[in-house]
Amino acid sequence: MKITDIEMFKGLSNIMLAKLLGRLDRQHLPQGETLFEQGDPGDSMYIIERGTIELFFQNNETRQSLAYLNEGDSIGEMALLTGEVRSASAVATADSVLLEIDREIFDQLTSEHPSISTYFIRLLSQRLIMTNDRLQASKETKSQWILHELEQLPDRLVHFILWCSQIPIISPMLVEHTFQLSVSEELKGSPVLTRFLSYDFQEREWFSVKSAFKSALSEMATAQYGYSKRDQWVKEAAALYRGCGDWHALIALYAEEEDWEKVHDAIRHTVENTLSDRQEEEIFRLLRRYSEAMRMGSRYASLETYVQLCLKYAPESGIAVVEEVLKQDESVFTSGQLLSVYEWGAELSRLLHNKQSALIYLQRAEAIARSLSENTSAEQDDDRVVQLAQQKLTIRKSQFFAERASRLIKPSQWSRGLAVVAALVAILIFYYIPPIAGLSHNGMVFIGIGIAAVVLWIVNIIPDYIVALGMVMLWVLGGLVSSEVALSGFASTTWLYMIFIMALSAVITKSGILYRLSLHALKRFPPHYRGQLWGIIVGGIVLNPLIPSSSAKVSLGVPIAQTLSESMGFKERSHGAAGLGLAAMIFYGFTAPFVLTGSYTNVMAYGLVSSDKPITWIEWALYAFPAFIVFAAIMVTVLSVMFRRTPSVKQVSAKVLDEQLRLLGALSREERISVCTVLGCIVLMILQPLHGIDSTWVMLLGFSVLVICGVLDRQTLTTGIDWTFLLFLGVAFSFANAAKELGIVESLTGFLNTHMSVFLSSPSIFLTAVVVLCFVVTLIVRDDPAVILLVTALLPLAETVGIHPWILVFIILLSTDPFFFSYQSPTYLTAYYSSEEKAFSHRQGQIVAIGYAAAVWLVAVGCIPYWKWLGLIH
Repeated sequence: MKITDIEMFKGLSNIMLAKLLGRLDRQHLPQGETLFEQGDPGDSMYIIERGTIELFFQNNETRQSLAYLNEGDSIGEMALLTGEVRSASAVATADSVLLEIDREIFDQLTSEHPSISTYFIRLLSQRLIMTNDRLQASKETKSQWILHELEQLPDRLVHFILWCSQIPIISPMLVEHTFQLSVSEELKGSPVLTRFLSYDFQEREWFSVKSAFKSALSEMATAQYGYSKRDQWVKEAAALYRGCGDWHALIALYAEEEDWEKVHDAIRHTVENTLSDRQEEEIFRLLRRYSEAMRMGSRYASLETYVQLCLKYAPESGIAVVEEVLKQDESVFTSGQLLSVYEWGAELSRLLHNKQSALIYLQRAEAIARSLSENTSAEQDDDRVVQLAQQKLTIRKSQFFAERASRLIKPSQWSRGLAVVAALVAILIFYYIPPIAGLSHNGMVFIGIGIAAVVLWIVNIIPDYIVALGMVMLWVLGGLVSSEVALSGFASTTWLYMIFIMALSAVITKSGILYRLSLHALKRFPPHYRGQLWGIIVGGIVLNPLIPSSSAKVSLGVPIAQTLSESMGFKERSHGAAGLGLAAMIFYGFTAPFVLTGSYTNVMAYGLVSSDKPITWIEWALYAFPAFIVFAAIMVTVLSVMFRRTPSVKQVSAKVLDEQLRLLGALSREERISVCTVLGCIVLMILQPLHGIDSTWVMLLGFSVLVICGVLDRQTLTTGIDWTFLLFLGVAFSFANAAKELGIVESLTGFLNTHMSVFLSSPSIFLTAVVVLCFVVTLIVRDDPAVILLVTALLPLAETVGIHPWILVFIILLSTDPFFFSYQSPTYLTAYYSSEEKAFSHRQGQIVAIGYAAAVWLVAVGCIPYWKWLGLIH
């Protein structure tokens, strides 16, 4: 039998089947030989390619044959699905050949190929039917036994038992209302009732008929009292449950009746009412039980409620419903609802650690979002939309993993509690101790609040921007500064500049132009390893000024490098893969400080400097140019030496790059407008010395052009701009202003001048100390909070040494992203996870980190003569 004829694999392409066939073990089983015994571990399943297998159940000396399986049938899958041991034995009744599928391959097949999951669902259903046929034979015997038991009860309790069989969940209150009797007392005096009813009043306030007897008792009730009486019982119970707000019992009652309209109505009421965790979990178990039968997909509100519960209790159930819903007619949903369904699928897949499935759902969601935002016509190229969506979603995924891995302390109840206590203690200590170093009382309290914020940033249990806004609240409520000073950061031109540059970044990212330019850069370099390495380096340099986000750039560059390494035949984390991946990480992400528009953080950091020392785009580039030459030379040397023995397994096919570019198609109207606008803004900023227009208003002009042309719409403004970061940023600017208002800057300058004079003796010693201090601080505080703290604290000292603020900011930007330890650098972590952890290992990254540290120090010290020549160091 050919593998293409096996029912289980009908949905797979020939390429997939070829790859799969190479992973399967073929096992020959002579006639009479045992494949596995009842009770053996179930670590694999089999597909019969040729022959016949008998399944039988062994009970003491009795052997009961269960089934004969032939060519194309699967065997042993139940143990893999349930995790239990083998429930039967299997013996070959003829010479047989079987294909063995182990657990790893099985899990991969079922998670990545819905058709295989559907096959198993069908198979289980068929086997369930066979089991039911066997059970039917014993049904009559059970009915006779039940009649015998009921004869021992008085008529009122027989009536009560038959009534109970019609109500799935029974509360003592309902019994009292209907029969005026106490269930607990009756159970104590009647062992027959105990045999029929399932109850535990210590755990829950309801009971039910045991499932083993429910069907037979229900048939007896209908035969004795008729359908009208039975319907009356159900209506009375429903009215009481609705009146007292017992939605769990009401849903179960309507679901038992298969009245799905009323089930959906009851679900709607659960959303409108506050439920306890226990009630919520009970409702979830009910919905999970009836999710397939109630056709959840036809009611978006019910689907939403169920999926939100699945996210909390059982993601595997939620993903099954989402998959089933998406197989139906999608026209029952609006585009917005369908977008939400795909996003749920992505989140559920992420919780189940199924990265590939999560990416597919996010691709589809992004394609819908894009079509909504642009009102594209039906003729739009879907492949191109999905291609662009995949880039953006890859960034989302890698940034999520990076954010999770960058936590120094994993949140727990203890860490949360200790962090809050430590923050409160810091505020109280600085409130009550006498002022030091010439500080005022308000200045001391301000420092205490700042230390408390740092503690919360370290533990990372509260979003950064919430901590920042909490600082502002305490400044104002504590009377430390006025509201105008506390919120002054939001009135700065730099804060406006950040909004505009983020908007342009969102448009560029959405357009896919960066991906296109990267492919063109690679195409113009030789197809071997070293040629493509230089293609990645040049691509990163060219793209650096175009998008102000290091994480976004490495999320684009590292996957491209990984794709190149795979096409060149390099194994995961080999010299070739690591060389290309680390080169992309360095030149797409870590070169951001060399250009003003290379990163949001550049603008933020220099925004903390006094406004009387502005700097233009061209000045930033000119000041940093020699530093970039030194940095690039050292990093290229490190990568070349580390991976000098990297043989080219095979060359990159130009056809692959051409095909990728073909899929992107010609430049769209949006791309043309985006590129022209961004390049126009950069040119105007370069020419600022001639026209004198501040960069903020240049970016406002570009922002306006994009809005007027319809490229920058409301949805992109809402989702493409990190508004929470802007809240944090506004407070950061206010922090510097408040510190000056309270005299903290002057006091800190005097204190440090007195106690740190050894570091102020020369620019080289001072800048070396700054580099080392940044490396140490990032062991505890990372990313933007570290930059803010270091710039604020060291700026007065830099001015004392005669160093221009730009040099201090530049060195801090370079030095606050080291990756000696992986958690130190969000940029490094984003690069690592954007390649699915395949490009390079942490060990390889640490070696490059040492070279990076050396490059930063050499830049700091080696460029001093150049900066002195420019007058930046006096």
